[in-house]
Amino acid sequence: MLKRFILLTCLLCGYCFAQAQVKKKIKKGRRNKSQSQFIADKNYLQAEWEVGHETINDELSTTVYPNLTLRYGISKQLEVNAEMNFITATDRSAQPKNTTGTEPVMIGANWLLLSETKKRPAVIFSAQIAIPFLAGKNFTAKYWAPLLQVNLEKPFGQKFIVGAGSGVFWDGFLPDPSFIYNVSGTYNAGKKIALAAEFSGFINGSPPQHNADLSITYTVNKQVQLGATAGTGISPAAHKNYFGINGVWGCSLKKRNG
Repeated sequence: MLKRFILLTCLLCGYCFAQAQVKKKIKKGRRNKSQSQFIADKNYLQAEWEVGHETINDELSTTVYPNLTLRYGISKQLEVNAEMNFITATDRSAQPKNTTGTEPVMIGANWLLLSETKKRPAVIFSAQIAIPFLAGKNFTAKYWAPLLQVNLEKPFGQKFIVGAGSGVFWDGFLPDPSFIYNVSGTYNAGKKIALAAEFSGFINGSPPQHNADLSITYTVNKQVQLGATAGTGISPAAHKNYFGINGVWGCSLKKRNG
């Protein structure tokens, strides 16, 4: 049933990108989840931020303020990145109920294996690893925590792109990985506004967590984008809901002649 649902969503949804070039699309969403990764242009620096609140259940919630990500394009095929989360975890059943600090810093890279053509999707390999000792004392992990993922993105004209990704993710506290997936679709409602839908989840030895998110982005100019994301869990074990606002700023560090 879930496979049919994902396939139907993939067929019905488009993932919009005004230039119909996958690698340049800005994408933000929930932290620590499967999501599409795009390659920054060569010598291009991109800074992203997101402030969000996730309700896990009636007693547990997490506020991120902010999630910060830096990306830099080494070449047209390779990007390196670093990510940090400053969070407050709230447990209403415990005293003290709030725990604040930084999660392990993550470093990674995205590699464009195949560029998109009229007949085939772009294929992007993404890898990140969370470093246990680069964290606040309240969130120091036991293990190094890698994330490995392959993403497929296919533009259709100037209006639509469909995307899907899957991989494995370690949380740093348990030795066993989770399988992660996402299927996304976005429609370009104008030159500056895009509407997106995404289904994503974690599957491991515990009951699976499946989520649905909706987002809107507003492109201020070529360097600046603002957005908001809201989501809900669609399986019993999933987190109840999520809301976040985000922004992106980028600039080229390429030296200009003259």
